[in-house]
Amino acid sequence: EKKEIHQDELFAPHQEEKSSSAMRLKPCNPKRILVEGDPGMGKTTLCQNLAFRWGHEECTGECKCAPCVHSWTLVVYLTAANLKGFTDIHTAIRDHLLRESSIEEVKAALKSSQSNTLFIIDSYDEGCTENVLLRDLIEGRVYANATLLLTSRPNYLQDLKKEFHSKLSTNGFNREQKRLYVERFAKSKKENESKFKGLLNLINDDELDDDSWDDDDEELHRQHIRSLCSNPLHLAIICLLICSDGLPNITNRTELYKSITKFLVKKASERMHRPLEKIEADIIRSICRLSFEAYKRNEVSLSKVDLEKVDVKADDVLQSGFLTKKVKVSLLDDPVERFSFSHKTFLEYLAAKHLAQTPDDLKDCLQTITGLEWNNKHNSFQSFFMDLLHGDSFVEASLVIMERFTFSLETNVFHNFPASCLLLELLRHLQAKTIILSAEMEDEFKEKCLSIIDRTHGYSFHDDYDYIIITFATISQNAKPRDISMNLDTEAKHVVGYLRNLEKCPRINLMIECADESVANESSVADAMQRGLQGSFFNYAANQLSSNIPLASYKEDPTDFLRIALEQGLGNDIQDMEYEGGPGLQSFMRAALNKPLKMLKMYLGEFDSVYLEMLPKLLSNPQLKILHFSDIMSYYLNHLLPLLSRLDALDELYLHIDYMSNMESQDIQYYEQILKMNKMQKLTIGRLNGDYRVYYHVEISDELKSVLQRTIPTMTALKEIELCVDESFDFWSSAEDHLQLESFTLHWMSLKSDSFDNLRELIEKWTNLRSLHIEIIQNRVHLLKMFAAIAKCQMLNALGIHEPGIGDDVIDPLLEMLKSLKQLESLKLWDNNLSADGKQKIKDLAQQREKLLSVDL
Repeated sequence: EKKEIHQDELFAPHQEEKSSSAMRLKPCNPKRILVEGDPGMGKTTLCQNLAFRWGHEECTGECKCAPCVHSWTLVVYLTAANLKGFTDIHTAIRDHLLRESSIEEVKAALKSSQSNTLFIIDSYDEGCTENVLLRDLIEGRVYANATLLLTSRPNYLQDLKKEFHSKLSTNGFNREQKRLYVERFAKSKKENESKFKGLLNLINDDELDDDSWDDDDEELHRQHIRSLCSNPLHLAIICLLICSDGLPNITNRTELYKSITKFLVKKASERMHRPLEKIEADIIRSICRLSFEAYKRNEVSLSKVDLEKVDVKADDVLQSGFLTKKVKVSLLDDPVERFSFSHKTFLEYLAAKHLAQTPDDLKDCLQTITGLEWNNKHNSFQSFFMDLLHGDSFVEASLVIMERFTFSLETNVFHNFPASCLLLELLRHLQAKTIILSAEMEDEFKEKCLSIIDRTHGYSFHDDYDYIIITFATISQNAKPRDISMNLDTEAKHVVGYLRNLEKCPRINLMIECADESVANESSVADAMQRGLQGSFFNYAANQLSSNIPLASYKEDPTDFLRIALEQGLGNDIQDMEYEGGPGLQSFMRAALNKPLKMLKMYLGEFDSVYLEMLPKLLSNPQLKILHFSDIMSYYLNHLLPLLSRLDALDELYLHIDYMSNMESQDIQYYEQILKMNKMQKLTIGRLNGDYRVYYHVEISDELKSVLQRTIPTMTALKEIELCVDESFDFWSSAEDHLQLESFTLHWMSLKSDSFDNLRELIEKWTNLRSLHIEIIQNRVHLLKMFAAIAKCQMLNALGIHEPGIGDDVIDPLLEMLKSLKQLESLKLWDNNLSADGKQKIKDLAQQREKLLSVDL
């Protein structure tokens, strides 16, 4: 649950989130505190304020919580970039903060007050790359007992977020804080407050509902200004501009930075007695180029060497008002001059301005950036960049971005299909001037185009879910596009409407593969590499699906586009199709009809009566040998189960039913028939979301329990069982069991003593087990017996036991069990109550083994 806190509450104890399976609230004294916020939201100001208060104030007892900032014996304030290049924290502190002290003195001070030391590390996003010391500090390998407060822009920490006990965010100014800031700004600049009357009136209207404004240009302008004012940095810039030229006429952040740049250039022109054009040509363009180079290196300052490369003088740069000079002093090296921007966003804006003027650099820039990074870590820069593009430059840049993120040659995936491929083709027409947009269409075209671009690079790092996989047996050399004519003159008039439709179309991550290795690895597939694509079959598929599909074909029926694209681009010889969630099920099923499929896998969470009508024809395919249906809703079982019970020719069947508690008696009878067909290699009872820590138990009837108890032991094809049943479930005796399982997962359930003994004996018997996960045994005697049973599973590769009862009192038998499992590669002991010493014993054992063992405690 999110709540607003005061600065004085940063270090106060709080209750940790519920401990998954155990569902207990744990008290937490936060040792690792993360503060995230968008650019300009005051993260650095917070750090500076904390350091200032500690250094200049004494606690008067008025702080709201304890400990407060005054409670620390030592406070160390550094930026993340300050730690780069250092292998130990003591040298970093000495070099940056205590140049007159020795390293031994720094060590002694930190050692004597480790538990009462606060590290404030600002701007993780500006110094996170190649920074081992920073990561060690976060993960507690360095001064684990000290407290760390770290600030960052959002989306940079990813897997490290789990290391933090408190995760906070800065949300900017509220209405009262905006008013106070403007009044204090006016006073500090000795300006008459009446000059800011318009801004103050706008701020006082802050809580009016947007619907109360007339939709005219003036009120739209006021809404844009009001939204920008929540950001402290933006409000400061607006106040500065008001002092010079009055309230600026802006609609977004980029226009705000345009205005401040224009203001600074004007001031530089007056100060340096040079024309505006000369300032722009001789200084600003050079700074833009250097800003782009610094941005690529994730640096926020320039060196004298950088300036010399573009033949610009340091004094000119300083007088321009964009940078200030800082001198870094070192005990060992000569002083180093650095030229810094007042805020990273100024560097990002100028870097984006350079890129907008030199589109050739964009392609090279994107080659080193993943979709995840472009979406999460470069969003401030890319919003500046896209706002600065217009007309042909926008088309050129959009085409480069789409060519980078529409396809992934590493994973054979088309992202955001079909909208991405169709937009790509449209941009190629616009680039070639075969379609020409009118001026009045440009703004909406840009808005719709950006929406599709954002989805495409956003989908480019989600290859692991919501996807469709199509595997061709081979490729038809005679596949030809259907004759769907497109009048380009007519198309130009309908481009915006066309893009509106594309925005609404199903968004699919589409993976294309070919089972014929002679085709898949051949560089000269057919003769379709006319655009210069080289290499794999996927290059060929990418070319076919993005270049040879007429735009007009999408207009016929959006849900039929996947079938049309595949058939006319790559042929009909599809052997495998797999659908895993998300939109596009109807498109998938229509593409699957009348194909010689050997394997069909479908997620049916979005299933409805329309799809149900198509299913009998799909299942009538005599060549179908492998069929997987997951997340089937119970109200379709009376239609689906009778069909499945007649598929005797299948080699393999997987069936996962959601909410099995709703199964009626007739459904259970058909389900039993399907189980007895002995086609299942995997059986899942219950509902999982893909994470062993989060699961949903299913209540099942006594009738269904009885069917499972007498049928499962006879299903000799079974290799994997996953059970997540509410209340009790009685396991069969080992004498009845004919299974040779390779994977067994048992989520939390209550077991009677005799049923537990049966399970323990079964695990001992399943000598082929490679993977075993068990949760909540709730009995120390049972836990020790389970350790002994697991120790006999000599083929085990992965073991997970999620049990709060695993503490130091069972560490010795736990270690003995682990020593016997020579093939074990992964160990997960979630929700345990081991001490730091107990955990270290397990880690030490993992290090001593011949086979590498990954440990998650």
